[in-house]
Amino acid sequence: MPCRQIIVRPSRTALALRDLREGLGRFWLWGLLAWSDIKQRYRGSVLGPFWLTLSSAIMIGSLGFLYAHLFKTNVAAYLPALSLGILVWGLVSTMMSEACTAFFTVDHIIKQIRLPLSIYIYRNVARNLMIFGHNIVVSVVVLAWFRIPVGWLDLLAVPGLLMVLATGVPLGLILALACARFRDMPQIVASLLQVVFFVTPIMWDRSLLGEHLWLANFNPFNAYIDIVRAPLLDQLPDPASWPMAASVFVLCWLVAIPFFARSRARVAYWM
Repeated sequence: MPCRQIIVRPSRTALALRDLREGLGRFWLWGLLAWSDIKQRYRGSVLGPFWLTLSSAIMIGSLGFLYAHLFKTNVAAYLPALSLGILVWGLVSTMMSEACTAFFTVDHIIKQIRLPLSIYIYRNVARNLMIFGHNIVVSVVVLAWFRIPVGWLDLLAVPGLLMVLATGVPLGLILALACARFRDMPQIVASLLQVVFFVTPIMWDRSLLGEHLWLANFNPFNAYIDIVRAPLLDQLPDPASWPMAASVFVLCWLVAIPFFARSRARVAYWM
């Protein structure tokens, strides 16, 4: 009797992991798409993406002198911390808000061409990293103006930045899938980000919390800002920042992988 051939199909989790792996391997594609997004956004502009740098400089300069006066703080100590805080917050918040529409903006591609869906998440992270590279010019000028010392401690900002970007992948995947399924999610995320900005130590120093300092320690956004900002200010991050950031990173992947495995095949039908 002829033997029946048994076909073993990969599980949904295996397919999701393969999607993430293949998407990461096509770095040339999502890198090119990210650069194309920036060029398209500022086509015909004289300054191009440096309009972002100019707007950041105006915002940091105006807020810096105003809030330094309101908080009765030395501008030389306040402005560098504010500039770096706004810089990292811009990276985190924009990655989150743009992840909400990562699938919407390419729905025509998703319906017609079979590509790893993770490409569009990597594209979002790469695009915001490029914008971060433009905006960091403002903070470099501020740090140089106030003569913040440059040393080996600054190198600790590199793993901090990598942690922010690495967390942007699973978190972006969760937001992209949730917003593709539930159309009210982008508005909810935008509203929450506005609130989080004011409760996170960006424009104010965490020491002002006094006995309620634990509120800052349990704020994951504060942790991600601190692991990048503190080394550039010639300081060590708070001892609670890295454990908090690492915990959020692991938690995001634990949620993202099963969510992606369950929803990956349905995204095209949600568009």
